[in-house]
Amino acid sequence: MRGRRGAGEASGDLHAANLPAALRRLRPGVEAFGVGGERLRAEGLECVARSEELSVMGLAEVARELPRLWRLSRRVREDAIARRPQVAVLVDSPDFNLPLATALRGAGIPVVVYVSPQLWAWRRGRVRRIRRDVSRVLCILPFEVPFYERHGVAAEYVGHPLVDELAPIMSSPPERDPDTLALLPGSRWHEVEALLPTMLGALDELAAVRPSVRARLIAAPGLDVARLRGLLAAAPRPVELVGDDRHRALASCGAALVASGTATLECALLGVPMVVGYRLHALTYRLAKLLVRVPHVSLVNLVAGREVVRELVQDAFTPAALAAEAVELLGGHGEQVRAGLVGVRTALGPVGASERAARAVAAVAGEAT
Repeated sequence: MRGRRGAGEASGDLHAANLPAALRRLRPGVEAFGVGGERLRAEGLECVARSEELSVMGLAEVARELPRLWRLSRRVREDAIARRPQVAVLVDSPDFNLPLATALRGAGIPVVVYVSPQLWAWRRGRVRRIRRDVSRVLCILPFEVPFYERHGVAAEYVGHPLVDELAPIMSSPPERDPDTLALLPGSRWHEVEALLPTMLGALDELAAVRPSVRARLIAAPGLDVARLRGLLAAAPRPVELVGDDRHRALASCGAALVASGTATLECALLGVPMVVGYRLHALTYRLAKLLVRVPHVSLVNLVAGREVVRELVQDAFTPAALAAEAVELLGGHGEQVRAGLVGVRTALGPVGASERAARAVAAVAGEAT
């Protein structure tokens, strides 16, 4: 079986990374090519383009990059149609992948979406394109399947691949240090540059009320550790930088300051209480306020269906507010949050997400032959 994969973000690369191996267990000799990051390339993906080239977020930010993204899209589309894989697996990145899905369907190549775009949050009209162009959607969040079913799209919940990734640590967690605070400022450089200074400012505020606290920056996959070290050189207090064995390092922390995104689910699965923060370009934020239709910004609260963790967004994302939340989380309130995260952990499904996704992909490929 020959397949094409497109994973346009660091989180998408992480989620899709175990899929090639799972497919090979079902179909020995399977080959894959497409767009991928560090993890997918390590799994043997023949790389047509690197996912780092697609790593842009925000309406204003994307507008600046459109010419480059259009050229990249054309190159990937032409390559996929010329090579005619048995199935195309498109991972997240809807602005890149949905036009690609239309072209692939027109060429007679079946399309599977793995990791649903967040249509339930905004731009719901795109679901019509998915209904037309996609054979099946493999959902990793439990509330996504009812959304697709209401719109007549074939969808199934395979569970979250992070459960597979973190299972060894979840079953045998390290000892937790109540005085270590994790910093997770995002997986894209523009996020890190926008959020990390405020997180570092919070450490300065925190020193006055809890001087024993140590900070640990958990580097997202694909970020240049040397570049991060340069940013930390100006920090008001020493910050430990962790690039390897990042999940075990995170699991041993007493609490975390986290950028909204997949890292919030990592904290939830590892039982690390957190405060979630985010700041966008001012224009992007004003547009998002008009368009986004969800009650929470963090995946943790969306999965829970209620506010389990505090969210500090835009003007509320300040050093003083982060420091105040950190004090609470490193104290008694952290145990209350940790108890609330248990339900999130259960909702994300049992181990085996990658195996279930591989079976679904193989089934679509088999239907097409």
